[in-house]
Amino acid sequence: MVHVKTLSLFLLSAIMIGCGETRDDTSTTHYPEITTNTSILDASDEKEAIILDGDTIKLEFDGVLTTIRLIGIDSFETRESQKAKAQAYDYGISLEEVITRGKKAKEYIKTQLSKRVKHYLEYDEDFLDRYGRTLAYVWFSKTQMLNMKIICDGYALPLTIQPNDKYAKEFTQCYEDAKAQGLGVWK
Repeated sequence: MVHVKTLSLFLLSAIMIGCGETRDDTSTTHYPEITTNTSILDASDEKEAIILDGDTIKLEFDGVLTTIRLIGIDSFETRESQKAKAQAYDYGISLEEVITRGKKAKEYIKTQLSKRVKHYLEYDEDFLDRYGRTLAYVWFSKTQMLNMKIICDGYALPLTIQPNDKYAKEFTQCYEDAKAQGLGVWK
């Protein structure tokens, strides 16, 4: 049953993407509005989200707990790993600072998802990542996207993995603005 639903959602999102507006949007706003190609979305049950880290959460859909990798963003790691060591090297900071920033991002997301509200998923080109996680933009309302809020408030880095690049320009601009203003983990 779940496999049929997942396949149906995948096919529906592929059709919806083909019918959506073009990707050449030259809008300068950081906060896009849900477009016509996302009018039919998965709506989560009104249960509290589980926060795994600064870019991965779990939400319940029809009684099934789904792991969601937030498209377009990457947060600092919350524990020691090869990726955390690479982030320390790339940003010229200590491993401890990487982990501290990762924990701050995780706590920030907890504040954003602390209410029991419905969340809506918008998909891009790929439905799942190589780890089997659902790839999505998570919306609170027609104009509020979690992925965008996290990066604009300074708690994530832009991460574009083709072909999932629908909001890449907006995410990059938010990141640059947040870093320049010293927001979030850039203080």
